[in-house]
Amino acid sequence: MLPKFTTHPGRITVVAPDGTETVQTADTLPDWLKFARGSDGHLVPVVLITRARSRTGCIFRSYGPDGRLVAITASPGTTPVAPPETTSGCF
Repeated sequence: MLPKFTTHPGRITVVAPDGTETVQTADTLPDWLKFARGSDGHLVPVVLITRARSRTGCIFRSYGPDGRLVAITASPGTTPVAPPETTSGCF
């Protein structure tokens, strides 16, 4: 189970592979996408997500409010894959 998170600044900018930017409100995204663990282990709000195409899908880079890279996620599709602790079922 994921811990309860602190507050989020409210908006996340998402940059598509073609450079198109969209801004989404944090309320519309799941906690596992709008927060990441920093190098010190503390939760950091994500304010920027960049998507880059890879051979098999996409690579997502998430950045905190201070501009630091806080997470890199690979996905076979065009949306990030939830971490194992947020999914359920047999695989």
